[in-house]
Parts: sequence; structure tokens; C-alpha cells
Amino acid sequence: MEAARKVVKSVGGEIKEFYYTMGQYDFVAITEGPSNEAVMQALFTIGSVGAVRTETLAAVPAEKAAEIIKKS
Repeated sequence: MEAARKVVKSVGGEIKEFYYTMGQYDFVAITEGPSNEAVMQALFTIGSVGAVRTETLAAVPAEKAAEIIKKS
């Protein structure tokens, strides 16, 4: 976990929250980064160790999504 925090921080991001889960996934990490590219770089670095597979879900706050929908 500490190593993952360092990798995410190295690209300008932060792990905001971390949860261990039961079911299909072992954990969920809520992260924030300066760009999708920076987050992708961190994920590739973490994944290169070989012990972790990731699935990324980009999230948009409800208020921001409502603004985008209004423009459609």
C-alpha cells in the first residue's frame, strides 16, 4: 500500500481512500490525479510488478455531469 501511494504521488496524484472488499475484487482505491495520462502511468508502474490487475472507472461528480447534460 505504501509503495502504491509513492507511485501515485510521483505522478502528481493521491490515493484519497482505500477499501478492502469481498467478492470479485480484493480492494477499491479512490484516487485523484492531474490527468488521465498520469493515472495511466501510475497504473502501468504498479501493474508491472505483476501482482496487481486494475480496472479503471473515470468518475464525474453529479453536479458537473448535470452541467454537461444541460449542454446536450
